[in-house]
Amino acid sequence: MSTVNIKENSTSSNASEIDPSDLANMKARYEEERRKRLREDGNTQFIEVAKSAQYEHFADDPWVDSASIQPLQTKFPNNRSEMIIIGAGWGGIQNAIRMVESGIPAEDIRIIDPAGGFGGTWYWNRYPGLMCDIESYTYLPYLEETGYIPRHRYSQGEEIREYVNIVARKWGLEDCAVFQTKAEKIVWDDDAKEWSVDLVQRRKGLSPETLRVRSSFVTISAGVLNWPKLPGVPGILDYKGDMFHSARWAYNLTGGSPKDPSLVKLKDKTVVIIGTGATAVQIVPQLARWCKQLYVVQRTPASVDVRDQRETDEEWFCQEVARSKGWQRERMRNFHQHFTLGERPTLNLVNDGWSRAPGLVGITGYTEGPKSPEEIPAYMARLVEIDAERQSRIHARVDEEVEDPITAEKLKPWYPVWCKRPTFHDDYLKAFNKDNVTLVDTDGKGIDRMTTDAVVIGDKTYQADIVIFATGFLAPPAGTPAEKTNMSIIGLNGVSMSDEWSRHGPTTLHGVIDAKFPNLFISGPVQGSLSGNFRFSLDEFAKHISYILIEAKRRANGAKFSVAPSVEAAEDWAMQVMMHSPPMGVAIGCTPGYFNLEGDLDRKSPEQLMVSARSGLWGSGIEHWLGVIEDWRSDGDMKGILVR
Repeated sequence: MSTVNIKENSTSSNASEIDPSDLANMKARYEEERRKRLREDGNTQFIEVAKSAQYEHFADDPWVDSASIQPLQTKFPNNRSEMIIIGAGWGGIQNAIRMVESGIPAEDIRIIDPAGGFGGTWYWNRYPGLMCDIESYTYLPYLEETGYIPRHRYSQGEEIREYVNIVARKWGLEDCAVFQTKAEKIVWDDDAKEWSVDLVQRRKGLSPETLRVRSSFVTISAGVLNWPKLPGVPGILDYKGDMFHSARWAYNLTGGSPKDPSLVKLKDKTVVIIGTGATAVQIVPQLARWCKQLYVVQRTPASVDVRDQRETDEEWFCQEVARSKGWQRERMRNFHQHFTLGERPTLNLVNDGWSRAPGLVGITGYTEGPKSPEEIPAYMARLVEIDAERQSRIHARVDEEVEDPITAEKLKPWYPVWCKRPTFHDDYLKAFNKDNVTLVDTDGKGIDRMTTDAVVIGDKTYQADIVIFATGFLAPPAGTPAEKTNMSIIGLNGVSMSDEWSRHGPTTLHGVIDAKFPNLFISGPVQGSLSGNFRFSLDEFAKHISYILIEAKRRANGAKFSVAPSVEAAEDWAMQVMMHSPPMGVAIGCTPGYFNLEGDLDRKSPEQLMVSARSGLWGSGIEHWLGVIEDWRSDGDMKGILVR
């Protein structure tokens, strides 16, 4: 049994100490498991379905009511808009709300999205068992403003999607939406001081409609979990059975609905689900209840902590949670103030697996982290030691809940908490005790190929009636806002954002506006900061964007204008980002995953690493970043911003 020996320590303020030999064995095992999973093709091993005509059917919208979608020209009667926001998920909605609150009329805003409704990832993902893994009282925005009380500690997907629409209605955003529409290309016109935006609307059963519009401003808030990806293995298109990506769940094949996970059509089916990340952890217990046989294909085990789901007691909520004005922002900030190796708040308001994992500063950053790359190895060693107790607890839980010791060993994660997004579930591990559930552990290799009726792994063939790809999305750290929205962005003097950022990195101020792309606002997180609750980060970006926009409008005094940072200010910010980024360097050396671009980060040249550092996050943590931008706003002089 592979666990770390934790000894009680009565002579220290720490609750425990780690046996040095066990800690050394843990580090060695981390490296062993990492090496198994390193691949020469790195992040290119996946198929991005939205960029391939052969595979684009995997991204078809199963939810849209095309009859309810207004034609493109109807939404742009004059072929222009004052503000176009790209993305109708939480980020786009929060940007629109902050702009409306700042005085921009909702009718001057258009929100563009390929989906058929609001929600972003909560529109697309409707698989059985879907829940948010951040506490709902901190994750769902505007609970004070709407008076809404979440039904559970961790909101289910359908509730979040319904709440998104409640929020959109409250702020009058429904008429702003331009759905089933994608921005293909935006080009800056410096003479007119506005953007030319090429749009295409694809409604089911109709020919695509294209339209070129003009917009004074564009905001990109397309999120980080947009474009589904498939494993690039031979034979996917040879398979003749049913298959789909988890982000486009096919209830017509499984039975049930987003509100009723009764997957009755699977009672006589053999199902293969590929992937064991945060999505599969939620899906597997649902499939296990209904399938005749379920094969769970694992390349890397998930780290699965206790979720402790429960219904919200409304009396408790009103007395203990929403107890005073400003409670939600206080709770949000208390949550990420626990991502520190220093002194934490006396009271842990959320008190969950996130806030009890100090090693997560490897993702969120830490003010007192390393100040140079040379200091990173010692810092990493310190984080591994700090994380060891949590890791031991995760392993012990596997042994407690999984009856077969061989299966239990294969389900144990061997990487620290910051290397892969931690997961939380009360039923996932127990699902492997069912007779109809088989773990297919590939020892880090993944699947080899698919045939007309099966998945082949090593020398074994697994016949399947249905194959489900729970293989995630385009890696969040990969690519520019152009890649994340799958469009072309052309700025000053014809510069391409894709080319410029890949060669030199961004030239933003505070991660929200780039010197070479005027009147274009970006919702981070590049050159910005990140909370464990990304929805909080999005709102802080939205507030900062609306402040810059409104202040620039005031200074322009009714004239057409462009707003962007000076090159000098942007270069200074880039240097500050690089100076504060070393704490984020712990992703190098992690087991492959999207945090380190599937191991590609380890293989970058020194020159590429400099661009990566410039394109990184504010490594001192979100509280420090908030202090910097709030002080900048309070100065009131828009230092570094040019309004022309």
